[in-house]
Amino acid sequence: MRQSTLALICGLILFIVLAYSWCGRNPPPPVTGLPATPIPTTPPVAVSATPQVAASPSVSVAQVTATAPAQTPPPEFRKVVQTAAPAIIEITVFDAKGQLLRTGNAFFVSRDGLLVTSWTIVADAAHGVAKSPDGKIRNVTGVLASDQQRDLAILRAETKVGVPTLPLAKNSESIAVNAWAVVIGSSLQHKEQPVAAGTITSLGSDPKKDGFQIGGSIPNDAAGAPVVDAGGEVMGIVTSAAKDGLRPSGLLDPLLAQAKSAGTGRWAAAPVESPTVSPTPTPKLARNPRVLYNPAPQYPYQTRLLRSGPTTGSGKFRVTFDANGQVKNVQVIESTGQALLDSAAMDALRRWRAEPGAHEWNVLVPVTFQP
Repeated sequence: MRQSTLALICGLILFIVLAYSWCGRNPPPPVTGLPATPIPTTPPVAVSATPQVAASPSVSVAQVTATAPAQTPPPEFRKVVQTAAPAIIEITVFDAKGQLLRTGNAFFVSRDGLLVTSWTIVADAAHGVAKSPDGKIRNVTGVLASDQQRDLAILRAETKVGVPTLPLAKNSESIAVNAWAVVIGSSLQHKEQPVAAGTITSLGSDPKKDGFQIGGSIPNDAAGAPVVDAGGEVMGIVTSAAKDGLRPSGLLDPLLAQAKSAGTGRWAAAPVESPTVSPTPTPKLARNPRVLYNPAPQYPYQTRLLRSGPTTGSGKFRVTFDANGQVKNVQVIESTGQALLDSAAMDALRRWRAEPGAHEWNVLVPVTFQP
């Protein structure tokens, strides 16, 4: 019985070992009754600033407008910029209350302080100053002439010793397609000069009047700056109306003629001063000469002996002096009431003397008699 049990246990162990060895060499076949479902795998997402273009029979790519590279002027323009810089200034304008409005570019065109800038810069100003690269600040008296449609203005800055100037192009020959030009701004606002440069790309039918364009990009704060050719002459002006192009310097000729006869100029927003009424001086009356000798009338002795009539009285007498100071006439204005008293007063007044004068004059003398 014990041997049978042992044999049964050994046989069971052998069966288990053989079964395990057989299953390891031959895995069970997949179940064919159901299709295998793959586990979806999410592809990695690529982050890119560049738009992805999907492959398709017709591929459309968006157009990108690139900024044209800045044009570098020929080397000779370096000297042109240095020569022109002292005449190109910064103009600062204020309102009627003295509040800052804006600053802009301008340039001198005559030794006595005539300067050119954009009308938009000074249109609503009441005061202004011009600051040169050397640090000098000059008062600007106002607008002398303007062309508001073309955005041009001519003003005057006060000066006693003169200012450096830029010459204007005498003709329009320098305004030609493919000719080089540079825009020079005030060095107080723009450290890098020139602020723009390029060849002329287009111009109007009349170079003296029509605007023109250059290939270089012009900054927005360049209004009022001159456009200079290779000879150092001003061929144009940058205005705020960029769409109309650069204004040719020929447009300044009639404005300069008007400015030279305009006096000191005036600001558009300057307060209107009411005319000052000078008070009429009160005419000073000429001072009469002084009386130098004026003896008092003596009481007449005869009056004391009168048995009738007044022996006292008061009267008024007008004494007229000539130019030499002598008594010319004595007139009774108000009698004393007694002929003897009136006569005594007149005798005394005729002996009066006065300073010589320019003309006759008179004085009213009151006289009172008492015994």
